[in-house]
Amino acid sequence: MGKRMRMTLPKKEADLQKVVEEVAETHHEHEHHHHHHAEGLDELLHTIDVLMDTMNTRISDLEEKTDKLRGEVANLYRLFAAVVDALAAGSEEERKKALERAVEILRSSLEHATT
Repeated sequence: MGKRMRMTLPKKEADLQKVVEEVAETHHEHEHHHHHHAEGLDELLHTIDVLMDTMNTRISDLEEKTDKLRGEVANLYRLFAAVVDALAAGSEEERKKALERAVEILRSSLEHATT
């Protein structure tokens, strides 16, 4: 391992001022060099921000569609249950009631799909 160098500040005000000026000059040169990189970085950050907004909009849209589809799947299960009840009915009256339920489920689903 290398030997650690210890830094000390100059004792005289003039020497200290000279160091401050040298650091300021060096910093200004680096600042000018980094300015070109910053413009590109700002543009990239803006692009990322726009893309994140677009992605969040798409996610919201997909969540809304998922909720609608979840409701439709529930309607399909209720419809199948009504049809199974109709097939398993012991009388014509029970069969008719089960099929009327199935028709009502379909009507309700179609009304929600058009609104």
